[in-house]
Amino acid sequence: MRRALEREEFRLFYQAKADSVTGKICGFEALLRWEHPDKGMILPGEFIPVLEETGLIVQAGEWVLRTACGRSRPGRQPA
Repeated sequence: MRRALEREEFRLFYQAKADSVTGKICGFEALLRWEHPDKGMILPGEFIPVLEETGLIVQAGEWVLRTACGRSRPGRQPA
């Protein structure tokens, strides 16, 4: 997991959230995925428990916040 963080193998995907009354988009949620170099895309149910057990969940969470917030600024191009 540490190597995956260092090699920037994690990816964020964004899913729109809609207001249940109006149907209008009211926000987005960031979904974390791991793009393993050999195994391809790995879903969070497989790697989040390992991040928690190793104590790397905080570092991964900080990366998610930095990345998602950085992409939300006007004029900012996605990395």
